[in-house]
Amino acid sequence: MATYIDKMAVVHEDAKIGEDCYIGPFCTIGANAAIGDRTSLQSHVVVDTNTTLGKDCKVFPFASVGTQSQDLKWKEGNQCFTTVGDNTIIREYVTVHAGTDDGTYTKIGNNCALLALSHVGHNCEVGNDVVLSHNATLGGHVIVGDKVNVGGLSAVHQFCHIGRNAMVAGMARVVQDILPFTIAEGAPGVMRIINKIGMERNGFSKEEISVANKCYKIFFMRNLQLEEAIKQIEADFPESEVAQNMVTFAKDATRGLARK
Repeated sequence: MATYIDKMAVVHEDAKIGEDCYIGPFCTIGANAAIGDRTSLQSHVVVDTNTTLGKDCKVFPFASVGTQSQDLKWKEGNQCFTTVGDNTIIREYVTVHAGTDDGTYTKIGNNCALLALSHVGHNCEVGNDVVLSHNATLGGHVIVGDKVNVGGLSAVHQFCHIGRNAMVAGMARVVQDILPFTIAEGAPGVMRIINKIGMERNGFSKEEISVANKCYKIFFMRNLQLEEAIKQIEADFPESEVAQNMVTFAKDATRGLARK
């Protein structure tokens, strides 16, 4: 089908609309925005200035993508950006804010699902295949790895990192970094167990899941200092990609690990 733009939509003359798109009534698309092929905006959607939506995205009513950062350090005249990858679903009342400092980005990857009322703060980097459940909230500068599931009504503190294939349970309060392949829950959120089912669903072998579980025990159940645990894992699993991923993440943790 050809691109359809409802007569009640407002599209800036500098915006770029791809092929076979649907722009429903009362949508607003700002200057220098770009909408990828086959992307649909149902109605009452705001895609703000300097925002790019990829191909095959679906955006539901009253979502706002690329609007001004809520960070009080934002200055009038800053040119800030937002990018959303292909095949991403953005449900009702989702808010995604642009970067704060001039020239900075908020980024969301491919194949994500941002469920109703979820929020992605300024300068966040969200990977591919990520689910933000209903009312999940990411503070500014949060980094979320690929294939992460963030549970409903949970909140992630600014500058926290969540490793790939991790899960944040519903209503968790995350104030420190979450290792890849783990499940975090509680207030404050701490890592409780390996995300075994999540790893199985994403094609990890029994051997890889076993390594993740053994690494978890070294990190959390042997009363080791973090540096000692890292050295032990490096010695025990020198060729494991799963172990290396966990070790690299632990070394780079900016807010410390959410250990028990």
